[in-house]
Amino acid sequence: MLVTGVAGDLGGHLASDLAESGWTVYGLDLRAPGSTGGMTFRECDLTDPQATEQAIDAFHEEVGAFDAVVNCACLIANAPVIAFEGGRLVHHDFELWQRVVASCLSSAFYVSACAAARMARAGKHGAIVNVSSVCAQGNPGQAAYSAAKAGLNGLTVALAKELGPLGIRAVAVAPGYVDTESTARNVPDARLKEIADAEPLRRLGTVAEVVSAVRFALENDYVNGTVLELDGGLVV
Repeated sequence: MLVTGVAGDLGGHLASDLAESGWTVYGLDLRAPGSTGGMTFRECDLTDPQATEQAIDAFHEEVGAFDAVVNCACLIANAPVIAFEGGRLVHHDFELWQRVVASCLSSAFYVSACAAARMARAGKHGAIVNVSSVCAQGNPGQAAYSAAKAGLNGLTVALAKELGPLGIRAVAVAPGYVDTESTARNVPDARLKEIADAEPLRRLGTVAEVVSAVRFALENDYVNGTVLELDGGLVV
């Protein structure tokens, strides 16, 4: 199994849990995780298609084609489309937009295409799980992130329809607000309390619940081309 974004909070937890559950996990990210957690790690800029293909080729030479891929790499950015700064109206930084889309959406496309080609050549059935977000529905202040995650949902459906006849499934898991360090860094405490109070379950999600959803998507061979919403009933 290949997991991307393993240096992040959620990606690291996913890789560690899946490794503990018996999966052989290979991880990719721009920087090394704090702990390898039983996985084999390779550093890679996933926004670079050539570097991505080279990294997957290197793993392929070692272990053969993957039978599962979890795309978890993503850059979260908080920036309004327009805002007043220094007494003047400015727009969203375009370079930041490109970085977010490249990190969240393009990287998943590169990894999925490379891995699927190798699965198909080897005649392997498998699954691609894309970690999306409730923000795919559109979240104020996160236009780039929302657009990238919405694109990821569309990519998931397209992959499912194209690759399904080859025995390769594609599923997206779309968590809401999850209690992680990255959530705490990106969302003020007061806003997190508002979100938790607005959820029917009156709490944030847990990493364990996201891991459980990813494992379900990997293990149920009839789940394909759908977005599993894991947000406690919250609508952004």
